Amino acid sequence: MEGPYRDLGAGFARLTGLEGARRGPSRITHVEDALLELLRNARDAGARSVYVASSLKNRRYRTLTVLDDGGGIPESHRDLIFEPGVTTRHLRPLIPDPANPQASFHGAGLSLYHIKNAALTAAVLSTSSPTSINVTFDTHHLPERALQSATRPSKTNLRATVQTFAQKTNPNTSYYYGPPARILASLLHNRIIHPDEETARLRERAEGLGIGVSARTIQRILGGEIRPLEAEGGGSGTEGSRVRGGRSGRGGEGPVLALGEEERAGIADILGRAARAGYLEVEEVRFEVRPGEISFRARVYEPEEEYE
Repeated sequence: MEGPYRDLGAGFARLTGLEGARRGPSRITHVEDALLELLRNARDAGARSVYVASSLKNRRYRTLTVLDDGGGIPESHRDLIFEPGVTTRHLRPLIPDPANPQASFHGAGLSLYHIKNAALTAAVLSTSSPTSINVTFDTHHLPERALQSATRPSKTNLRATVQTFAQKTNPNTSYYYGPPARILASLLHNRIIHPDEETARLRERAEGLGIGVSARTIQRILGGEIRPLEAEGGGSGTEGSRVRGGRSGRGGEGPVLALGEEERAGIADILGRAARAGYLEVEEVRFEVRPGEISFRARVYEPEEEYE
């Protein structure tokens, strides 16, 4: 009789029969489900840093590139991990939520077969240093969950998925979510990729990891114009944050300076151009004029569409 698993070498196995069914992942019905499984796989590989580069093209095609500094994947198993029942946790499966010991066991890698079936494309672009898995979904076929809040400028729950996972998992692991340029800036800042190469070679390295950016963008990253991200989990990040504007004079004293529509539009334009330099957008610019003081407040967020 066939056992509960078949050894595939290098710590991998293919679960069979009832064992495969028992340890299979939940059904993937939304892009967020796929992202959650990719985060679990990175965690189960022992990652201490996980980066999610996210972009949306034509308001339809969502691409996620998940990079981590975990144990990696043997080159011989690059394609094998997308086959049904393949896992690295056949003898010691992990509990998906350490805060809930009663939860069902989760085998690392088991979900990749289901993710590939739900995706337009799915591939391991780098097996180690860092590991990179790139997937693209047609959101007309595998949708993203609608936000419950109508006040947030973003139309996706993907960042919230990363934040929630980060809050529930190992506090020693850092998670980053953002557009490709900001993720590349973070990889360089955290020395996951070393910035010692010329622009052309650095761009080739980034593209090989699934982070396609222009040479000009790389120059802007190296010049400090595009900032690295802060780790998710504690309410950090730029989406939905607020930035206070400049002030003059002493509050409550001095003359009142009137701002016309042209002046307000000019200030909003300056803020918008400054934000776009960092791959951000500005909305809801509000002005307050008081004696001896002018203040403005703006909501800054990361757009869903790529600039490149």
